[in-house]
Amino acid sequence: MEKLLLTAAAAAAFSFASFGAHASSEGTFIGINGGRTNYDIDNTDFHDKSDTAFGAVVGYRWAVDRPFYFGVEAGYVDLGKITSHYNQSQMYAGSVLSYNEKDELKGRALLIGANGKWELPHHWTITARLGVAHSHTSYDVKANASFNNDSVSSQKFHDSSNDNGIYAGIGFGYDFTKNFGVTVNYDNYSLKAQGITDDKRTVNVGVWGAAAEFRF
Repeated sequence: MEKLLLTAAAAAAFSFASFGAHASSEGTFIGINGGRTNYDIDNTDFHDKSDTAFGAVVGYRWAVDRPFYFGVEAGYVDLGKITSHYNQSQMYAGSVLSYNEKDELKGRALLIGANGKWELPHHWTITARLGVAHSHTSYDVKANASFNNDSVSSQKFHDSSNDNGIYAGIGFGYDFTKNFGVTVNYDNYSLKAQGITDDKRTVNVGVWGAAAEFRF
């Protein structure tokens, strides 16, 4: 699906590049975004691999050759969490032995990168972004063993990783005024879990969502 969006956006950019637009995108901007995440992770024990993401960026754009603008940005994104649950019970001498475990993997990142914007006819826009994501990935395990529903032991485990990866995204939007616009986006963040789970070292997180941009 993301390949289709990239293809359509690129085609529209080349088709309309010679047309002018109503508003200038030059100057300072602030963007607020949110969406639905999908974690690409090998571990099949994670039953729920989707959550809600939110973030914000601030940046500045210059007019390169209108209607094309190029800029820089910095920001933060919270990519939510994914979870797994493991429950086991068995009978022993007429009693019930139970074991319950809950695992959580969370991702967030500081962002710094570049962005571009094409102003299309009739207030439509295409945006793109690429940069470095300094990620913090945490892994938490909570386990409890019980005997006839009475807890006999409880354990907690925590591990985390900080590393640098790549983020990239593309969006199609509409500028309502010269100072405000919205976009529908697909973004991908490359997190590095450094082996804190039994999965591959890099965890890619895709986000389908929307963003509001305020320009000054």
